[in-house]
Amino acid sequence: LFVTNYLSGLFLVTLPLVLNSLVLIITEVVAGFPNISYALIWVGINLILTFLLYNFAVLAGMFTGHMAAQAIFFYIFNFLSIFLEIVFVSILNNFLFGYASDNWFTKSLVFSPLRNLKYLYRGFYTGEGDIGALVGYVIAGIIFLVLSYYLYKKRHMEVATDVISFSFVKPIFKYSVAFCSAALIGGIIITIFNFEKSLAGFIIAFLIGGFIGYFASEMLMRKTFKVFRLYKGFIVFGLVLSLLLCSIEFDFFGYERRIPQNSEIEVLFLNRYANEATRIALMPEEYDPEAHYYLFATDEKGYSIKDDFYKRQIKNLSNEDIKELRSITPGVFEDYEVISKVREIHSFIINNKKLFEENEKNRYMNMYTEMDFKYRNLYFAYRLKDGSLIEREYPLLTYMDNPELDNLIREYLAIPGVMQSYEPILTKNAGDTRGIYIEFQTNDGEYHNIQINDNIQEFLDNYKKDILSSDPLNVLYGGNKYENHRINIRIDYKENSFREESHNAPIYNSYKNTINYLEELGVFKLEDLLTSYYFK
Repeated sequence: LFVTNYLSGLFLVTLPLVLNSLVLIITEVVAGFPNISYALIWVGINLILTFLLYNFAVLAGMFTGHMAAQAIFFYIFNFLSIFLEIVFVSILNNFLFGYASDNWFTKSLVFSPLRNLKYLYRGFYTGEGDIGALVGYVIAGIIFLVLSYYLYKKRHMEVATDVISFSFVKPIFKYSVAFCSAALIGGIIITIFNFEKSLAGFIIAFLIGGFIGYFASEMLMRKTFKVFRLYKGFIVFGLVLSLLLCSIEFDFFGYERRIPQNSEIEVLFLNRYANEATRIALMPEEYDPEAHYYLFATDEKGYSIKDDFYKRQIKNLSNEDIKELRSITPGVFEDYEVISKVREIHSFIINNKKLFEENEKNRYMNMYTEMDFKYRNLYFAYRLKDGSLIEREYPLLTYMDNPELDNLIREYLAIPGVMQSYEPILTKNAGDTRGIYIEFQTNDGEYHNIQINDNIQEFLDNYKKDILSSDPLNVLYGGNKYENHRINIRIDYKENSFREESHNAPIYNSYKNTINYLEELGVFKLEDLLTSYYFK
């Protein structure tokens, strides 16, 4: 009976797919499409996912006697991994000081086939398909089928109307529902009452949600409302949940205090944020020529691929490629002096955790005090000699009159070569540029984009002099946003191996040498420039 029902159901769900696929392929052949491989890929992916999801639905049906419950279980388990990851990342972001969440949603996609569908199609369409995921789905489908048949043989007819058909699954179901309810309902309560930074608020909200889920599951399984005498299990659940949240807040595992020693560090990164190029500079073994083609301006023979990325890409990063990528990635260093200073900054932040958290709380409680604070986001990444990576991110608030952190960052930027890493223009000369453009708006409302064609080296000398004479923090956090005029500069570089294409920045009021030089060249008259909104 199991085999007959299984095969008939599988036939019914695959028949429309097979017929549609045949119509699609025949249409492409008759119409003379040059390549039907994409249609075949579409068919293959759909057949594999249909096999997986159908077997999973059969397995879900073995655990319950309710048709509605089977459908609910099927959809819940399909998105459970993403839901749990969202919950844990949210908790870690709120309570684990320095936690760096790096593209968390992509890590759980493979465990949620319905959510992963479009990424699978897109991947194979661009030649980056995940064969391993498809093989895993086939294996998982077979496992689901074998388990379904085993449970079918063990299942008794008298439990056909029970929400949960097997007694050994009932505790798992009960505590799973309690936790998911704690996260879902607790998350809603936290959002409504702004408990995001309150450990006590989190615990209370999660316990309320867990209470609802725990006793609701008991009512479903026991088919009665008289379940509140079974409170001991909820007390255990509440204690474990509270301990979990406290362990994160009080850093039982030493995550927050972990700073690698100088002798452990191969290379490090410090900046306001990290991106994919940063990660490849630190972890070149993760380089994928299809996914990271945009990093390069030339193919492996040295020809430009800027306008034709379909040309052959660099297949592997050589030691020279890695060295060059690290040299042009702002904030990446191997120098011992730089490493020591970065560790000092990191230690200062950790030692003043309570101060920074208190600042955040004060700003959060009273938005009118926001002007009393300055925002300093710092992202630390250490590649260790064993090949592992340690990442920390700190969105920090300090009072305007507290210069301690800023002074440490200034000392770091004063180390030879550090400022040039964040402002590559300081290392450029006229021969390294393809064009310099000054953008501004005049009082008549006209926008202007003027190219500097003459005396380029002299202009660059004046511009670099202004950068070096200004506050070093400007290279990380910018200058005064309340400028009375808006003037921007764009400097296009000549191509190199990597796509270090241009320098874009505002020309601040304090850049007197640059502004005076542009006035001398006749690019603009200062009195003709449109006054900024803040000074009207």
